[in-house]
Amino acid sequence: MTTVVFAGVTTGSSLIHQALSAWQPILGVACEIRGVDMALDAEDEIYLRFLGDLLTDNSTVGAVITSHKVGVFRAGRTMFAGLDPLALACEEVNAIRRTPDGLRGWARDPISVGRVADQIWPESEGEVVCLGAGGTARALAQHVFATREPVRFVCADPTSASVERLAQIAGHPVDGHVGLGPWDDLVEAAPPGSLIVNATGMGKDRPGSPITGRARFPPRSVVWELNYRGNLQFLDRALTRAKDSEIQVHDGWQLFCHGWAAALSTVLDLPDDAKLGDRFAEATRSLRPGVA
Repeated sequence: MTTVVFAGVTTGSSLIHQALSAWQPILGVACEIRGVDMALDAEDEIYLRFLGDLLTDNSTVGAVITSHKVGVFRAGRTMFAGLDPLALACEEVNAIRRTPDGLRGWARDPISVGRVADQIWPESEGEVVCLGAGGTARALAQHVFATREPVRFVCADPTSASVERLAQIAGHPVDGHVGLGPWDDLVEAAPPGSLIVNATGMGKDRPGSPITGRARFPPRSVVWELNYRGNLQFLDRALTRAKDSEIQVHDGWQLFCHGWAAALSTVLDLPDDAKLGDRFAEATRSLRPGVA
């Protein structure tokens, strides 16, 4: 049995523990997940200890990282024997493989985020309003600017350094807004058909929502809550608005499946398959948290 470490915040609550049994026949590899929880504001020494333990743990083949992608890269960059171009470009790591030469890291989020974004927002109408500037927001910006016609990217985050770093990584001008929110005004100012994203972690890793219940979404907008579990206030507010307006609402389940598909394939040294995430989602339809 192959063991993969899963580093997150509340890994015990993740549906990966139930989903993996349904995915193993598709993967063709018998594997198990071992969770490691670290606080959102973990010190660098926590990340260094995590990487040191992974390097010497012969019982595992590698790790999948969720909430700590940027922190692991920042603190432990020199502990890697190799990093893929996307990891270097986005300054994050979410898939780590143990090799005879040491740890090798990949940023698979730009791949998985991009695959889902292309499914739910194929027309690229309007603009992107991304609430949050962490690792997944960086991945989205990287994908959008690399694959789409010029598009306005609006980003809001409490930390100016995060907004500035996202713009630097994207390599294109970003309309950045720094503050604590709520950001109703940014959502309401977006043109019709825009992609509105909750990338703050609010509703899962910490309580609350980046918008209030009074926020109105632009006509024909696509609203994407990146989380699939938690109190999901942002998602609930979008679903309430969707009942009487022309907006599409998506939760994070498809991203959960595509994210694990891309990361596990890399950790297990399997061929990349753009459709694997869709097959994962189909195999675990019964596990998906109920949304309207």
